[in-house]
Amino acid sequence: MHLNLQEETPTILIVDDNPNNIKIVALILRTLKYKIVIATNGEQAIELVEQTRPDLILLDIMMPKMDGYDACKIIKEKEENANIPVIFITALNDTESLVKGFKAGGVDYITKPFNKDELVSRVQTHLELKQTRDRLEKTTHHLSELNALKDKMFSVIGHDLRSPLSSVKMTLEFLSKMTDTKDNPVAENINIMLKTTDEVFGLLENLLGWAKSQSGNLSINKEELQISDVVNSVYILNKGNLELKKISFKSEVSETTKVTADLSMMKVVLRNLVSNAIKFTPDEGTITVSATEKNGKTIISVADSGIGISEEDLPKVLNPNTHHTTYGTNREAGSGLGLTLCKDFVEKNDGTIWVESELGKGSTFFIEV
Repeated sequence: MHLNLQEETPTILIVDDNPNNIKIVALILRTLKYKIVIATNGEQAIELVEQTRPDLILLDIMMPKMDGYDACKIIKEKEENANIPVIFITALNDTESLVKGFKAGGVDYITKPFNKDELVSRVQTHLELKQTRDRLEKTTHHLSELNALKDKMFSVIGHDLRSPLSSVKMTLEFLSKMTDTKDNPVAENINIMLKTTDEVFGLLENLLGWAKSQSGNLSINKEELQISDVVNSVYILNKGNLELKKISFKSEVSETTKVTADLSMMKVVLRNLVSNAIKFTPDEGTITVSATEKNGKTIISVADSGIGISEEDLPKVLNPNTHHTTYGTNREAGSGLGLTLCKDFVEKNDGTIWVESELGKGSTFFIEV
């Protein structure tokens, strides 16, 4: 898809019933290498606008049969002419006449007799404004096409990759349970593939969630949620990775703790926070999810005994304008998208998210909803 912003020589339509005026204006503008089109009355001007689609119109007001005001109104009635600037040529300089011209669709006026420098300056200014507006419209249209292409691509990813990837994941989970793990290189390889599949699946889910959020196609359905159920589903989803690193997972969330939020979004947020904790917690570490109520709000925390975050990196972690990603304790790679998605989803549910951490002692992410 190619965006061509190359500009052609501007075309200017001069409309005046006085041949001498046309001659003077045309001579001045031809020195600037503009294409000149001439009309001697309003009806002819309307026809030439349709035929040539000029970049600017210099329109006399006082003409027989149809004056400049009426001609301008008819020209501006068509949407495709909306961005063509019309500069009125007039001997009238009273406020009422000028306001009438602006209401008809004009953008400026030049009084007779002409001042060459003023004529050139006004014409150049409005041509530059039109060219800038045209470039902006072309760029906007191009970006809209790219955005539509992106949405289509994510749709393909969602439908064509999620299903086969889910099948692979389920098969590997089955093989992992059926294979003797003791001194078995096959079982070890299966677990490595399962871990990699989980990472890819998580990345895919984050990518699709972020794409929907950015495109504005994400619907938010708030309902009363029992947080302990959400935490349990997240634990089951991450159970394989927890067992691989022998990490102890503790849920200290009461069954009576409830929040009003979008279920899918809260699952994505907690899944990413727990997954992130697993990534940065060494073998045989601990991850604890808890919830407390304060001032009518619920604060959910995900704490780990991991490697922590330095003071220098702490402001970067939840900054959507900073791409921050590091390897986990077992060299697990990350996209940096998960925490960005967490912040976006929490804020869409009218909540806040923050992190406290100490290098070498672990991190705690807090969500208040």
